[in-house]
Amino acid sequence: MVMLETKVRTLTETKFECLSCGTISRLPEGVPTGTVFKLTCYRCGNKALVKYMSPIPEPETDRPNRQSEIPVLTPPKPPVSYTPSPAPLPKEEKKVSSPGLLETLCTKFEDWKKGWSQGSEERPWFQKIRTATEGPTAFHRPVKTLAERLLDRSKKFKLPKIKMNFWFWVLPLPLALVFLIFFWLGVIQREGEVESLLSIFYIHQPTVIYDRDSKKVSEIFGKKTSNLEWDAYPENLRKMVLLVEDRSFFSHGGIHYSSVLRAFFVNIVSFRFKQGASTITQQLARIMMNDREKSLGRKWKEAQLAYALESALDKEKILLHYMNNVYLGHGAFGFASASEFYFGKKPKDLSISEMIVLASLASAPNRYSPLKNPDLSLGRVEAILKSLENDGALKEDLRPSMMEIYQAFNTRSPGETVYGNRKDDSPYVTEHVRKFLQTLYPDSNIYESGGFSVYTTISQPVQAELQRVVKSHVENLLRSGQVRRNRLTDIGKNADVNPFRNLMSDVSPALELFIDTDRFATTGDSGLQAAVVAVDPQSGDILLLHGGTEFKADNQFSRATGMYRQTGSTIKPILYSEAIDSGIATPATHILDAPLIYRNAVSNWMPENIGNQYDGDISLRVALAKSKNTAAVQIAEKLGLGEISDAFQRFFFPEDKVLKTRFRRDLSLALGSLELSPLEMASAYSAFANDGNVVRPHLIEKVVDRAGNVVFQRKDQDEFNLKWPGTRKVLSPPTAEIMIDLLHGSANHAGVRNTGYRGEVAGKTGTTNDHRDAWFVGVRPGISMAVWLGYDSPSFGMGTSALGGTVAAPLWGTIAKLFDSAEAGDKDERRKYQYSQRAVTLAICPESGKLPGPDCPKKENEMFHPSHVPTEVCPLTHKSDAKQELLKNVF
Repeated sequence: MVMLETKVRTLTETKFECLSCGTISRLPEGVPTGTVFKLTCYRCGNKALVKYMSPIPEPETDRPNRQSEIPVLTPPKPPVSYTPSPAPLPKEEKKVSSPGLLETLCTKFEDWKKGWSQGSEERPWFQKIRTATEGPTAFHRPVKTLAERLLDRSKKFKLPKIKMNFWFWVLPLPLALVFLIFFWLGVIQREGEVESLLSIFYIHQPTVIYDRDSKKVSEIFGKKTSNLEWDAYPENLRKMVLLVEDRSFFSHGGIHYSSVLRAFFVNIVSFRFKQGASTITQQLARIMMNDREKSLGRKWKEAQLAYALESALDKEKILLHYMNNVYLGHGAFGFASASEFYFGKKPKDLSISEMIVLASLASAPNRYSPLKNPDLSLGRVEAILKSLENDGALKEDLRPSMMEIYQAFNTRSPGETVYGNRKDDSPYVTEHVRKFLQTLYPDSNIYESGGFSVYTTISQPVQAELQRVVKSHVENLLRSGQVRRNRLTDIGKNADVNPFRNLMSDVSPALELFIDTDRFATTGDSGLQAAVVAVDPQSGDILLLHGGTEFKADNQFSRATGMYRQTGSTIKPILYSEAIDSGIATPATHILDAPLIYRNAVSNWMPENIGNQYDGDISLRVALAKSKNTAAVQIAEKLGLGEISDAFQRFFFPEDKVLKTRFRRDLSLALGSLELSPLEMASAYSAFANDGNVVRPHLIEKVVDRAGNVVFQRKDQDEFNLKWPGTRKVLSPPTAEIMIDLLHGSANHAGVRNTGYRGEVAGKTGTTNDHRDAWFVGVRPGISMAVWLGYDSPSFGMGTSALGGTVAAPLWGTIAKLFDSAEAGDKDERRKYQYSQRAVTLAICPESGKLPGPDCPKKENEMFHPSHVPTEVCPLTHKSDAKQELLKNVF
């Protein structure tokens, strides 16, 4: 800096005015008197040399005016300052400054004070001011602005002087030590939680249902994860996951520090979260914590758990847990679940191209979904291919196969999930198992607390086809017009409710193609339904279970086990077996098939045969085969309600309480007015094929939890709440054998054979009033099966063409053919009916049902109970009056 010739300015006040900009500033406190120093203007930076001289106090004399009472600040003389001009100002030239701001303020203050004192009487406080400003000890304290007072306070606070070269190295050490202590304490704590956190994975394991041969039937899950062992994943897939996600997996200790630094700088430069640096161990820790929040707190816990995992588990276990539980989009957790969803394969069957596609999903499954965003997914796969080629890990060009894979993806819906694609061939079995597990664990959500293995008695080869067969059969019945939904009316109650609907139904079903007559109905209906249940007579195993036409959100009720409907003529074998077992009747007993009228105080009851056909004198065998209602009522009348009650108690209601609740004491029982479930009917008929015994039905053999513990083992549990003992005797063995023989004829009169089924069958059809229900219950060696069709609402019938023999029996025959196909390999070993005591076969006269006499032209063999063989000889002469003679002895 060049020193310029300057003039020193003398000040007697504590303020000075800058000659350049006119800014007034205050001199520092404690300035020595007579010292020359340099001042710099804080506003314009102009410099000046100043000499401060202490002002000489004036003697106490009378002042000419009141203005002298306040000290007058002498306007500062303009000091000469240094200027950047190359040439100094001549000494002769002097700058004269204009009156300063402070001088002007002082003058105005004197004028104001003068006016104040002249205009009013002096006040005490003003006298104090005057006293303070007058006399020898008077002082002059200038008024400070707010900015000046704040500046003074700030000057009083001074930071301590720290030697940074020492503290810069010493201060971080204790902080780092505290950080490490807290971090590793957390790691130790997390290490103790690893096992419990890993057990959470089992919560989301599917509950697997197996059939009688330990083949998978279906699954129950809310979140489907994988559960494979290390060897179940192919080595190429494991390598591909490591190459894409964490190449240094086997060398780092849980966190890859160089990757963390790289990601940190990338994110700082891009001002957003652009790149992550999580290792597979950290990703597994994040999955275990179930927290994807991007925060320092979550990262802290994730790092602690990552170190804990590395300490508690070996690398293979960490990688296995990761591959079993990482989310890969569309509801698929783990590579096994994703492999099944995306490619319909098990991991061991994947190609290299398919492995790369799956490995590309772990980082961002929704963004890189090949179904939702095929272009982004293909770009991600292309980047992986280039990386693998540059590393020399890939020798062949996989791009053609990749294009084929993505062309297949283009045909699928972007909204597909593992839940919608779940294949369940046995939905009603699955629902029954779910409800059963809920009874074992009432406080748990079975969809979440999974991992059970449920072993059932289902015959999966037939069960897998059952849903398709039932749905196809129902659709064919509706399409052909064999079943027509018909709204029913009760005279005297609602006969005038739907006259238009009934009229349209009677006029022509074709009109329903153009007019929606169902909208005139007062109540809704779920459509034609079908229920099927089959049991093994010897063991009580439920082989088949299907509770409706089609399982869906609004059709999950299992009609096979929980629905009670009138049984129609399917109840007649129960009555006939009781009559044969008690000796009241034999298969050769003759009954008069004619109209009957029963009178009582309330009304008259007249049981009618289907079609109002009557055949006169017939045998019990013929009556059962032709399903004669008049014969059944006569048998019931002969038995009496007391003996019928005993029979129903043995077959259906072993507990007295249940019998009193469900049994109705009237002769209409003989025609099937009592309501029973398909499962109860199938079990009752099983007595005919099981030596007269009924075994309580069951579907679940045992349940194993995820830890391998057996939590349920079938022993004496009443699975379907039937209130039945494990096994009970309902018939004598000879009667059971006789009933099988009688039911052969009944089944042959039904439509079982119309399906092409040629195997063994002994069964009975049933049709209720107004064709509300159609039944067929039949047995064959090893199977007792009940089939029901109808509408859920009793307000609907199926039309006059819908009989048990036309709509239910054909479905029974179709399902029986499936059993034949499933048993094709062991036809020679198929079980036969086994009886501990056999019936007796005797020759009889077919016209009288007694032992043939010398005049009987015909003889037939008939089966009898050993305790009730006929002893009478036919009395007929078999002449023209034979019928009249017979009628005298008719039952």
